[in-house]
Amino acid sequence: MNARGAFAILCVLSACLIAGCSERRNQAPDFTLSSVEDQQSQVTLSDLTREKSVLLVFWATWCPSCIEEIPILNAWQEQYAERGLQVLAVNVQEPRHHVLEFQKMMPLNYPSLLDADGEVASRYNLMALPSSVLLAKGGEILYYGFGLPERIERFFATDTKAGAPKGELIS
Repeated sequence: MNARGAFAILCVLSACLIAGCSERRNQAPDFTLSSVEDQQSQVTLSDLTREKSVLLVFWATWCPSCIEEIPILNAWQEQYAERGLQVLAVNVQEPRHHVLEFQKMMPLNYPSLLDADGEVASRYNLMALPSSVLLAKGGEILYYGFGLPERIERFFATDTKAGAPKGELIS
């Protein structure tokens, strides 16, 4: 088996582990984290997924690949927000002041949350950064992988198949 095949198997197994951690099959584990910008402001994943599809991006300021993804994520937030997608960054185990200083130099045009103790990353069985989890409205996991989903537009309906309104994220 080549490295690409092993990587694919690892991604599938990780997604299965995540699904096994939740109450319903293929549902993302819920969490509540505070905003990097405002410690008093908290975001609960299940509240967001009631209204929108969510692209969770686990990252750190020391991760070069994470930094390379920021301009793409900024563009996706702008491009797909009208279709119901919310990009949501989850910084893993860095001090708040460090992340705030980083964001002054490289702004994120989407909310950034702080997983200070790594508990959420652990619940998602993260093995590397950056990692992304694409969730449909309702919290079903559509994609789990290291890096961003390729061709994200394929996750958006262009018709009303499966009862999804035009433009809504579907599986």
